[in-house]
Amino acid sequence: MPSQFFGLQIAGSGLRASNAALNTTANNISNAQTRGYSRQVVSQEANNALRTFTTYGCAGAGVDTIAIERVRDQFYNVKYWDNNCKYGEYQSKAYYCKTIEDYFNDNGSTGFKSVFNKMSQALQSVVSNASSDHSKQTFISSAKALTDYFNTMYGNLQELQKDVNLEIQQNVDQINSIAEKIASLNHQINVIEIQGGYANELRDQRALLIDELSKIVPTEAEELPVQNSNDPELPTGANYFTVKIGGQVLVDTYDYETLKCVARENKVNQSDMDGLYDVKWEKTGNSF
Repeated sequence: MPSQFFGLQIAGSGLRASNAALNTTANNISNAQTRGYSRQVVSQEANNALRTFTTYGCAGAGVDTIAIERVRDQFYNVKYWDNNCKYGEYQSKAYYCKTIEDYFNDNGSTGFKSVFNKMSQALQSVVSNASSDHSKQTFISSAKALTDYFNTMYGNLQELQKDVNLEIQQNVDQINSIAEKIASLNHQINVIEIQGGYANELRDQRALLIDELSKIVPTEAEELPVQNSNDPELPTGANYFTVKIGGQVLVDTYDYETLKCVARENKVNQSDMDGLYDVKWEKTGNSF
């Protein structure tokens, strides 16, 4: 007759598995509004059966909770990063195009068409009445208004270039900060997962950083397991994690590159202001 404690052990394993599932559900509900949080699920499997040396052979030994894992699909990650990059690009272009459109907008009194028409009318007045000092003064005033319009427009576009230049500097600083944080998280994740755990929250933080990075530049990320040189079939728990921007490696597991803004020595366009930035690679850093 089998021990009654064996039945209690089976029941206990079911209670422990249900408790893990219940706690995970509560965690999911609590983080429903947490930015970057990925829903988690409990993975379970049957415990190894015990041989009983009877006609039915083996007796089930209950359930075992294998892991609590994130529900996140890499295929959709890649699609999101690709489209997020396009969204960020066109959002920025739309903002600056709208600003330029507002500069050129003719409100009926200060726009180019209005100012130019007033000068044309004043010129016609001078042609038809060349002896009138008043018509000449009116023409001179309207011509000055046109030159003021061009000077104002030039100043506005120069300020817009300064704003773009400042945004480039801010984006470069943000990229460098994100790269350092990702490299640091890679180290923390590997430390935990080498010991057999699952760093779900840290992985969520890393994925959120890549989401932010993808809105600035084209972003790719790849994760590969570290192979055990003595026994390739034995998992190590550690992973290589690389992030590329524009096809070049930004983060290589614990190492990361930084960018810098360098003022152009030569203008690309004649109308460019002095000091517009080019972005270049600077140096390699390490997360620890």
